[in-house]
Amino acid sequence: MLNFLRLSSLADVSEMLWADGPVSALIAGGTDLLVRPERLASARILIDISNLTELGGIGVTPDGDLRIGAAVTHQEIADDDTVRRHAHLLAQACAQVGSVQIRNRGTLGGNLANASPAGDSIPALLCLEARVALVARERGRAVPINEFFVGPAKTVMQVDELIESVRIPLRRGRWVSFFEKAGQRKGMCCSKASVAFLAQRHGDRRLTGVRVALGAVAPTAIRVPAAEAALEGQVLTLERARAAAEACREAARAIDDIRSTRDYRREAVSALLLQGLLPLYDRMRALARPRRRSRRRR
Repeated sequence: MLNFLRLSSLADVSEMLWADGPVSALIAGGTDLLVRPERLASARILIDISNLTELGGIGVTPDGDLRIGAAVTHQEIADDDTVRRHAHLLAQACAQVGSVQIRNRGTLGGNLANASPAGDSIPALLCLEARVALVARERGRAVPINEFFVGPAKTVMQVDELIESVRIPLRRGRWVSFFEKAGQRKGMCCSKASVAFLAQRHGDRRLTGVRVALGAVAPTAIRVPAAEAALEGQVLTLERARAAAEACREAARAIDDIRSTRDYRREAVSALLLQGLLPLYDRMRALARPRRRSRRRR
């Protein structure tokens, strides 16, 4: 028999997980858990954490991080001015999660705990070099996002831990970003493949701090160092964009499954990176053109 508890404090949840973590399951938005009943097969206690104020909120910490609570929804992230200012890439990714209804129910913490290779927020967080703040009854720790996932539906979380928030270091300068994904139906789909891109743009059209991450093409979302190296410190050109796209295709370790094929996913990530880079190339060229002085009419 599955027992249901709705707790109102992080301390109470931590105490429950300390005592009954192996037989407990957490629920906030429920958009992943309720459609995967097999994940409740071994649970005897379902703990509702949706009302925990400690898991909410978006803001800048005294340490200079952007903090996003684990129970913040995808729509709240997509609409938040602070996120758009400091982590626009994450806002772009969250705006493409599922449907409006799913975005208003699903949470960032749930997307991470679900640990799907196709999770839309994850490639963005990889590019942003986020940390996942975990808490337990008598301890806490921050895990770099690139160390958090160990396989499909598997993370480094212990049975007595839960996600408190995500922390993103703030960046100075002008940054450009995009998130592109391919799926069966626009706005309602689980990604067949996705690409996140982040880079600092300089006045001489060079890109630095380049980050490229892929989703749904490996056991976990992955960064692509070869694609980043093709663009790092360089003026964006069509040739360099194509080289980065080819590096994405080579890095993909996709599989055939019910949603897509290995070959399609490899080609898709290449095309998706180009789909985002080509408009950026056009904008940067336009900004570099000298402006014509208007002639006064006599």
